[in-house]
Amino acid sequence: MAGIGPAPILFNEFFQMFMRCMPPNGWPVNSKIAVGNSGGPDSTCLLFLLKKLLTDLRSKTMARQSIPTSVVSLSVNHNLQEASQSMAARSAANAAAMGVEHLSLDIPWGTPPFSAKPVASQSMEQVAREARYHVIFDGMARTGAHSVAFGHHADDQVETSLMRLARGTTELGAGGMRRCRRWGMGTGDVEGGLGWVGHHGLNRWIMRPLLEVRKDRILATCEEHRLDYVNDPTNFQPEITLRNGIRQMLTLQEEGKDMVISSSLIIMQSALSGLPPHISSSLEKIKIAAADLQETTMDLEGGLHQLHGAVKVLSSRLEDVDNEVTFHLKNLTLPSPPSTLILSSHALPAIVDPTVRLALVLRVMRYVSFHPWGSLRADGNRRRTSIQRIIDTLWQSDGAPPFTAGGGVLWQPAIFNAKKRLRVGTQCLGRQLQPGERFAWMASRLPAVPYYMLDTATLSAKLDVDITERLAIAMSRGDDSLEVLFDCRFLVRFDLSQIPEELVAALRKYQETGVNVRIKPHTKYYWPKVVLRKPSYPDTTYATLMDNGQMDTFGHAPWVNMEYIRLLDAT
Repeated sequence: MAGIGPAPILFNEFFQMFMRCMPPNGWPVNSKIAVGNSGGPDSTCLLFLLKKLLTDLRSKTMARQSIPTSVVSLSVNHNLQEASQSMAARSAANAAAMGVEHLSLDIPWGTPPFSAKPVASQSMEQVAREARYHVIFDGMARTGAHSVAFGHHADDQVETSLMRLARGTTELGAGGMRRCRRWGMGTGDVEGGLGWVGHHGLNRWIMRPLLEVRKDRILATCEEHRLDYVNDPTNFQPEITLRNGIRQMLTLQEEGKDMVISSSLIIMQSALSGLPPHISSSLEKIKIAAADLQETTMDLEGGLHQLHGAVKVLSSRLEDVDNEVTFHLKNLTLPSPPSTLILSSHALPAIVDPTVRLALVLRVMRYVSFHPWGSLRADGNRRRTSIQRIIDTLWQSDGAPPFTAGGGVLWQPAIFNAKKRLRVGTQCLGRQLQPGERFAWMASRLPAVPYYMLDTATLSAKLDVDITERLAIAMSRGDDSLEVLFDCRFLVRFDLSQIPEELVAALRKYQETGVNVRIKPHTKYYWPKVVLRKPSYPDTTYATLMDNGQMDTFGHAPWVNMEYIRLLDAT
């Protein structure tokens, strides 16, 4: 008697999956959600379920307040394979059949910031991924979508976990993809470059509602509702990418479960023997790393069912660690100067879990770093030796001198007293605590040069930002405001209706006179200030950020606002 096949996803079930992806502060009222639509079964299933969900709930007042009200389909044509056009056509046809707004996005290879069309290589997958995400974010901006949903499922989650193990990830990384996370500032440092989205990425979200659903249930859902889709032929070519190699390895193991072990191994070894060296070596690394996991047993020969369970344990562990770190940060964080974070050191020893310590340090680094929020560089590239040095120093000593260990973060000892001036740095070494004082650690931006040299040193274009042309263009267009991200840390907003008259006059003739308006750092914490620079004259300061977080506009109307926008959130 034949067994019962996988069950399609029920609508009520999908509603629960979707609500678990809600951003921490909810969705904006009347927001729009995009779906990354490849025309394949996963994204087709997701688009169908999401469209049905929003349609069914549209008449319910509470639903309109708590979930997005409309959906848009975004498809990306990479033009990297023969099937690209047919997949793009299927995406558009499916969206039209469902009555969903659709936008097709082509990657213009060779047009900056895009590189020339990549050929088969180790880096092709990464290049294609960055290009795809770049045009998807652009599509979100064009359509007004607040978030984008992808059709990643439980089988993808296993593959992602194994890929990260091949790269030497910690058990935090082995937990795989998050159901919901911020887009982040991007991967590039150059404004306008590929991978760069800037501060706008802090208000956009990526969600994966199907992350706990296996592929067979997605296929069953497509069959139940007669959804047409196409299969990407490159997904089944293990020599192209590491993900495909992992998929082939897992498929062969699943197919060989009922065989004699020796026969199964022979078939697998034969099928994987022709893979490129970088893929085959990564598969070997996965086996070693999986065997070393502490939180769970990940047996690569135990089949997909066992791997799903192991990755689910790791994903749940990741959420628990996030919550624990949030709790500790609330208890440890002391009043801190803008853009810094001061941690009371007396309670640090109570945090004994190495994984929680690691996650806490990474969260703090991401908060104060000058690298794009959410990028690997803001986490110090997660170099184990460097992160461990930070942990060892913070947890074992109150008297260590200032140091850095990556991520663009300076760690300094501090002595905190709520009623007195904060002491930071070497002046804290060897000092006996007085009543009301406590030892602490301050994390702040790593200085490029000593702060007393900031007005004389030659700074990089990221720290000495010429905004003259941007201001002049915005004023000529009649714009009300202008926003400039400074040092990936501060959002500087200009109210152009209140800009001082002498600056207006200077901007009208800047091309003739050579004057310019700039944003530069000041103080040892590299807070921004706005200056007017004239040839052969010292800079004139028009706005600065003060110790209390308020603005000083030197007698002028409040025409500038400076906000520290980096987040201490887990996602």
